[in-house]
Amino acid sequence: MKAGEGRLEEGGVTLFVPRLVITEEVFASGHRACIGCGEALAVRHVCKALGKNVIIVNATGCVEIISSLLPQTSWQVAWIHTLFENVGAVVSGIESAYKARERKGKLAAAAGAGEGKVKFVGFAGDGGTSDIGLQALSGAMERFHNFLYVCYDNEAYMNCLPASSRIMTESGLKRIVEVVRGERVYAFDRKNHELVVKRCVGVFDNGTREIYELRTLHHQIEATPNHPFLVLRRNGRGRENELVWKTLGAVKPGDLVVVLKDLADFGEGPSYEFDPIRRTVVGDYKVTHLNEIELPEESSPDLMKYLGIYVGDGWTRVRRGETGFALPEGTEERRTLIQLHSDIFGDSIKEDEMNVYVNSVNLAKFIDSLSFGAGAKNKTIPGWVFTLPKAEKEAFVEGLLLSDGYKVKTSNSLRYVSASDELLKRLRLLLQTMGYRVGKIHKQRREKGSLCVYRPLLKDTEWGYIAFSKRSAWNTDKYLSQYKYQNFLIESEHFDMEEVKEVRVVGREPVFDLQIEGEHNFIADGVVVHNTGIQRSSSTPYGAWTTTAPVGKKSIGQATWKKNMPEIAVAHQIPYVATACPSYPFDLMDKVKRGAETEGPAYIHILSPCPTGWRCQPNLSVELGRLAVETGVFPLYEVVNGEYRLSVDLPLSALKPVREYLRRQGRFKHLTEEVVEKIQERVEKEYLRLREKARQG
Repeated sequence: MKAGEGRLEEGGVTLFVPRLVITEEVFASGHRACIGCGEALAVRHVCKALGKNVIIVNATGCVEIISSLLPQTSWQVAWIHTLFENVGAVVSGIESAYKARERKGKLAAAAGAGEGKVKFVGFAGDGGTSDIGLQALSGAMERFHNFLYVCYDNEAYMNCLPASSRIMTESGLKRIVEVVRGERVYAFDRKNHELVVKRCVGVFDNGTREIYELRTLHHQIEATPNHPFLVLRRNGRGRENELVWKTLGAVKPGDLVVVLKDLADFGEGPSYEFDPIRRTVVGDYKVTHLNEIELPEESSPDLMKYLGIYVGDGWTRVRRGETGFALPEGTEERRTLIQLHSDIFGDSIKEDEMNVYVNSVNLAKFIDSLSFGAGAKNKTIPGWVFTLPKAEKEAFVEGLLLSDGYKVKTSNSLRYVSASDELLKRLRLLLQTMGYRVGKIHKQRREKGSLCVYRPLLKDTEWGYIAFSKRSAWNTDKYLSQYKYQNFLIESEHFDMEEVKEVRVVGREPVFDLQIEGEHNFIADGVVVHNTGIQRSSSTPYGAWTTTAPVGKKSIGQATWKKNMPEIAVAHQIPYVATACPSYPFDLMDKVKRGAETEGPAYIHILSPCPTGWRCQPNLSVELGRLAVETGVFPLYEVVNGEYRLSVDLPLSALKPVREYLRRQGRFKHLTEEVVEKIQERVEKEYLRLREKARQG
């Protein structure tokens, strides 16, 4: 190995050879990359080699997410974020526009300043290069634009849900950011179409990404466009329909997705035991007397009905020791509340014409501790309510309806009105676990000054409502096959199919990944979605496990060989193509400099180990990069005007066994010796073919 590579191995001793390297960081520290991220290391070396006189176009993906969370950025150069699929088009367009302005003399001073001519560079991962971005890249190469394209290849890409997503867990409804590793979550059993409980084995923060919204008649959920949903595929007459995974970006109106329709008795736990509060007692600071009150230790139907009324019409002021309800005199709601209060707390209530009050600091503390929120716009339903026995959930809904609900006279439909969007979203999910059919959230708005209950509003006011009713059971005693054609999951007690009404872009949000064992799916916002995390690309190597190429009785994981993007670039007859790896930093930087100085398009493919996707220890990233080269899995070479040159030229006998590379990665742990030998044969065959090309020049 050349000294320029930075290390020599001789007599079992590794020598690191000093070499002058620019110390200034163009890709600054402080980014959000995972520990051991090969992409971040690759980008750092590329930027060092390029210098500052550069314009970088970066596709949506991990590098964009970790480096550009507004208002901070790691980029110390001109940097543009573009869509996943069009880096080639954007970077070639910028290069053309720059040349046009230069010809007109508008950029003469800039062109000769600093480090020489401006370099135009496109950055994208393997998904944005070898999959959806290939067409734009191919066109830019064919048009012979003067740019450098860098693919940082981690051999997979990710899919995620926004931080606001609500996950069904055994311990209640939780936002995805509240789910922890080891927690048990509800999932869909694809064999028998029933509800199961599986353990969460990973939670990942993936920064900010573009979000789509999927809406059915009764559900809505947000996710990244490459997140897989379980969709019905109709296979035609005489063949069984089946459920398949389809990314959100490919889901269309009219598709049928799997949704939760009822937890039935599955998620029904015992009454909820409340955490004890620190009671105020006589003798505490400024406490000379106290209104004693009995506080329950666990939930009950009466208490949940009481709390339902509180969520709609109640408030607490802990510092004043006051709990109040806005219930007018003479109403059924007031009479019900007074009776419930007496039965539960054994205490009297003070009344006036419009409100009822309880003066007890300990009652205010107790209700405040239950996490129902404060203020009409901030009320919510805490996760523990989702774990209650069905009778207690029903009582809670009854209380809500007594406060801010009503029955529609012309149907069996019920409606609940609230100013809290989060309350309506959670109520919708709660009702769906109880066998209710729930419509979408409707919004209404009145402007300041308009009359409401004979009085002008003091400010603009917005509220929403949902309509719901009990599901009617299908009579499947007759015509089951016909019914099943209409509803593939008609026999399932817990799940249903719903037609997609709309898929639209809604903006950008922080997103998170979950990994779930076994079934590799979970329930988010009432919809069955795939494990977030590691999704195959055409650069995923043969036999590797991903969440969209899972291992099974009839599957070894990824079933096709990795797409050879460097050879595709060579086929475009461009002047410079190279492979590189951050484990060989000097070789990488030399190739970047040569590529940037080339007249015409240049392509560099960088292997970038990903501890998360490769299921390896973060401290192994550099070692795995070296092993990929030393086993022949990822040879380092360059093609200059059609002539091949090996950067690390090892005879076949000197290559390490491929299993040395595979065994350090969890994504390959399932492979049999037979499959490993098959991979070994393929690697040797491709390596000998490459050496022959290099020998011929």
